Amino acid sequence: MLENLVMSEVVDRSWRLLPSEEAVWEGGPAKGVPRDLRWSLIPGLCFAMAAIMAAFSGLLYVAELPAVRSSAFTAFYLVLTGVSVALLPQYLLDPCRYMVTDRHVIWRRGRLRRTIERNAITFARIHWHRSVPGVGHLELVRAVPFGPLSRKQRIVLHDVRGPDRLLALIRHTEPAEFAGYADVRLTDRLDRGEQVIWGAGPAGWRLGRAELVIAGLGVAVLGIGLFHAYRTGLVLVGLERLGLPVLSWTWALLFGAIALSGAIIIAVGATLLWNGVWGARAHGSETEYVLTDSRLIIRRGLTELSVDRRRIVDVADLPSSSGSHNLHLILDGENARALDDSGALSLFSVPRATVPPVLYEVTERELLRRLLLDRHSSDSVPPPVDTAA
Repeated sequence: MLENLVMSEVVDRSWRLLPSEEAVWEGGPAKGVPRDLRWSLIPGLCFAMAAIMAAFSGLLYVAELPAVRSSAFTAFYLVLTGVSVALLPQYLLDPCRYMVTDRHVIWRRGRLRRTIERNAITFARIHWHRSVPGVGHLELVRAVPFGPLSRKQRIVLHDVRGPDRLLALIRHTEPAEFAGYADVRLTDRLDRGEQVIWGAGPAGWRLGRAELVIAGLGVAVLGIGLFHAYRTGLVLVGLERLGLPVLSWTWALLFGAIALSGAIIIAVGATLLWNGVWGARAHGSETEYVLTDSRLIIRRGLTELSVDRRRIVDVADLPSSSGSHNLHLILDGENARALDDSGALSLFSVPRATVPPVLYEVTERELLRRLLLDRHSSDSVPPPVDTAA
């Protein structure tokens, strides 16, 4: 009994809980989970650029030209940067600890501590892992207001097991039997007793301005890469005509640097073009909108957005493709003095891959607007717990 009291006191001190606050759940990142692609792409890009600089350094050395040392040091620094980025998650993510209390969600790494009130969360996102079942990131957002004072309080719980189960705990609800599995139908992972009122998906071109801008940028980068490959190829052919021996060290280093730099530029352009058009349309076809008696869920690929219906105070209607409409949710926050417009008043639209609280290309706008703003269907949902009492 004394040991339990001492352990409880140690936990309270390390997490700096309030005197009347009780811990409900404690955890951390799952061990042995592969990193996100960004933690592999950035080091890979650094290593490729280091190889290019090393080839140019060797070329300068063979040709007996100056600046060999500076090029070699640049290659070394690029390798060092790539290794640092690859090791960075071990120091940024692995030491993190998470706790859910009866009042707050707490994120902690060492002495750094961030909290968000459970009843003040505007919406939550779940980013499921691409290869490990049942593991994902849980992103909790408190977003108010819009305009020049726009700000967001955001906490991300990385690599947690069963993020939808943890979200149900944070929302004071009971998770379904199949919660924790991303490959199960969305309607099978709803909370116990949660009823579906409406469901649909995008009905237009499934492309927005942001996707078209990304595709246009990809075309530009792809054109630059092809032009670079063409011009440098002409240079290499000209050097061969002037007597540069084929398959010599000078020719091999120059060809390797040219080929690798051109391949990187073309790969980046092709990736941007694919994600801006075909990838966006493919994910748009898989997008699901599910409205229940307690919340609105948007599922796009491996990302799910959950918005409590009590946070929706209005809907901003903007025209879209093929006669459909984009419905931006106007969200309210706990003790907020302004509203979050979900990007309806932004000069540049956010990419749809980020899954904002927006229903894109909806045809039943009047019906959906009436359902979203109807409070009678959510009367059965218990009100937020008043933790100030």
